[in-house]
Amino acid sequence: MSPEGSTDMTLVFRDAALAELSDPPAAVEDAKRWTRYVGVVADGSPEALLAALDRRDVAVDFVGEDPIADLASVRQRFPTDRHVFVGRSDEDRRTARSLGLEFLPLSEAAQKAGWTRHSGE
Repeated sequence: MSPEGSTDMTLVFRDAALAELSDPPAAVEDAKRWTRYVGVVADGSPEALLAALDRRDVAVDFVGEDPIADLASVRQRFPTDRHVFVGRSDEDRRTARSLGLEFLPLSEAAQKAGWTRHSGE
């Protein structure tokens, strides 16, 4: 992926978006080459999310159990030039924008980065 603008970036995946990728560990490792921090947010317990990530060998810098609360604090916790949320739904888009984060649809992120999705896209 050739990100536009600064690579001083925090990239946050919605768990459902990350799960749609054919190779989540490779995507996260790739993202770590052009970002400072990579995280995942999901609805539910952080323990369950960490266990799921561990089963898939996905190593992220942080996880969040409440997308709205955790995305609201990401700008303060990770002071980078850009804060980008990769999601799938219109709700993800609205959440990111209402909290002052850039939104990148998974389809666009995957295309730019060369990541494959389970759907074959």
